[in-house]
Amino acid sequence: MPRTTITPDDGDTNGWYNILPEASPPRRVDGDMSCDWAVVGAGVTGLAAARRLAENRPDDRVFLIEGQRVGWGVSGRNSGFVLGIWFHGEPPEADFPKIRSMQRLSEFGRDQLKHLVEHNQISCQWSDWGQLYVSAGDTGDAMLEGYARGMEKLQAPHSVLSKEEVKTRTGSDFYRWGVHTPGTALMNPAAMTRGLARTMPANVTVLEESPVMAMRYGKPHELTCPKGTIKATNIVICTNTYSPHLGLMWAKWRMVPAGLFASLTRPLSDQEWEGIGAPGEAGLLPSAPAGSTVRITQDRRILMRNTFDFLPKMRATPEMYARARANHYESILRRWPSLKDVEIIDTWHGVLGPTRNQGHIFGRIRDNVFASVACNAANVSRGTASGTLLADYATGGDSELLREQMAIPRPSILPPAPILKFVVDRRRRKAMAVGDNER
Repeated sequence: MPRTTITPDDGDTNGWYNILPEASPPRRVDGDMSCDWAVVGAGVTGLAAARRLAENRPDDRVFLIEGQRVGWGVSGRNSGFVLGIWFHGEPPEADFPKIRSMQRLSEFGRDQLKHLVEHNQISCQWSDWGQLYVSAGDTGDAMLEGYARGMEKLQAPHSVLSKEEVKTRTGSDFYRWGVHTPGTALMNPAAMTRGLARTMPANVTVLEESPVMAMRYGKPHELTCPKGTIKATNIVICTNTYSPHLGLMWAKWRMVPAGLFASLTRPLSDQEWEGIGAPGEAGLLPSAPAGSTVRITQDRRILMRNTFDFLPKMRATPEMYARARANHYESILRRWPSLKDVEIIDTWHGVLGPTRNQGHIFGRIRDNVFASVACNAANVSRGTASGTLLADYATGGDSELLREQMAIPRPSILPPAPILKFVVDRRRRKAMAVGDNER
């Protein structure tokens, strides 16, 4: 039985989490426990899988097992977009039937989350604001033109905004123009995931701060945590880039462990807010690969997300954090020069799992063991959809959406570590060289 000494560790801080009220004390795996379904990983995928399993099998006992606190990991440290469409301006020869399929999956996940947030009155600053793709240079212009053409071909609602219209919505004249698309929601991801865990069906037990150190397959399966053991009839794995550390070596060379960094400011003062035109809430996505994702939150904070690093050990160094924080402060001043005195209160990172071919490990991987692994930076909508559909698959369900999910190919094999690092670093340098002025 392979045993890991590496536990989930997303760093010492998470700005979204830290601005929330203190969480209630966690329940941990303690002693010998048993269940019908053990869902490993309480990100959006695991949260959705556990909920759907409980609904499909109301008489079964479901454990949702998280190595940290719910909301602290990757699903609680993204930019807070719930995308209704996952399209980034592919070239004219793009596979539009595939893109439409991805859109249907995203819309399904978004609608699931919207219903749960509203029905359970989860306080997470949810807003159906949409998304605004923006350009600040020649590289961004070319990509944004491709995005607008794609929206036309998809017959998706969208609005082309001039420089002045973008400035009205953002308070910044940094951008040349933009394309606004409705159907995307904005939220605080740590608050949303904590709320989803808190409002689980009665037959779900959420177990936090209980990293799975080993899994032994059998009848029943056995999961070992630091202070106890779980015996489970079925296992559902939703651990993304952490999966190889659980002995799931089929995932090791199929995902790129990529760290993306973000910073959050304190709330802007009345004077600062009025100084940038009191723009209101906003969610901006860069059309250029080296650009910045930007949020203006409902409580007047600015989130800046850029700076990419290859993290094969999924750990960021102090030097990486310092470089990212400096980049974020510079990016804020590029957009709002009057905010030179605004303080950044937190800088953190999240580890993504992109693949070469946008592939996904999904379905049964052995008897009574199921998995949804490889997020492809596909946002919380797709993660929610895949978790829900995996639970349907595991309990014998069938639907058109499930068949679309299962049609996604497995991730292609990546080159070994030294070559992979070279390739990733080269692509990062290239992206920065052609679009650094849009960061």
